[in-house]
Amino acid sequence: MLSRFTLDRDDAVAFAIAVTAVPALALFGASGPARWPGVGVCLVAATALFALLVPAVQRRARSALSARPALFWMVPSAFAAYGAAATLVVGSGGFVNVVAWPACVSAAFVALAARDEAEPSASRLLGAGLALAILAGIWDRDLQIRVPGDARLGLGYLSCIALALFLFVIARPRRAVDLRLGLGVRDIGVALVATAGLAAIAVPVGLGLGFLEWEPRWISVPYALARLFGLVLFVGLPEELLFRGVVQDAFIRLTSVRTGWVLASVLFGAMHLAKHSPPLNWQYAVLATGAGLAYGWVYLRTGRLAAAALAHGLVNWIWGTWLGA
Repeated sequence: MLSRFTLDRDDAVAFAIAVTAVPALALFGASGPARWPGVGVCLVAATALFALLVPAVQRRARSALSARPALFWMVPSAFAAYGAAATLVVGSGGFVNVVAWPACVSAAFVALAARDEAEPSASRLLGAGLALAILAGIWDRDLQIRVPGDARLGLGYLSCIALALFLFVIARPRRAVDLRLGLGVRDIGVALVATAGLAAIAVPVGLGLGFLEWEPRWISVPYALARLFGLVLFVGLPEELLFRGVVQDAFIRLTSVRTGWVLASVLFGAMHLAKHSPPLNWQYAVLATGAGLAYGWVYLRTGRLAAAALAHGLVNWIWGTWLGA
């Protein structure tokens, strides 16, 4: 049995991240408005997420799914039931949040349920991606956890990524969803080039538009590293999984490589319209569109979502550490 669970570089990196992140979340996840038992509820989803990032676990899960096909609907159903029950028992989100769990999960499942297709059609991919994006947006103040770097994530967000890993990596494996975390020198180099190029353009533009301000918030090296780790893993990787691995690939299949890349970037920018105060901030949307172009370029050059996530996390780190908005 042990011989079947061999670890390569990608396994080792993912496993090291999991055994570092999960205990850290358990120890430090409750802070600010994040409180137990909501933190514990989120920790379960985070543990599933990190487990599914390990390629060896993915291989085992595919074997289990092959032996028991009913797991294809049982696992999403478990996510929906868990989220709805947590909202009812622990959360304070109300009826809409309770109903959103089975509605979003069912929509994503149905979009990918056709087994007669070698790969889901582009329209099905977009449908599943939209349903998961809505699930990620479910917010309940009593169901949140603090992650490294001071960000607070909700149960819907963590569950969305774990479910996306199950659907797109295990149940319906997709070539476009490459979540291997063991990046090579070239992958890292491409991510750094994109980060530097974007910063050289976006920072002057943001300052000129009055959206960005020079506002250093450097605390210490350990804090900076923890923040970068959290931004790459909990913000960059999930968003790149959905926008580059699913949305951009679907647009490319519907149009062309260049058009799909641009459309996904514009949608990425539009999704940021409501993520800043005041809402409908067009300056933020413009800068986010530019960032989406940079992340999409990294993904096109490397084929690795982790490389795009590294660029994504670095850009957010630069903004959060040195610039205010």
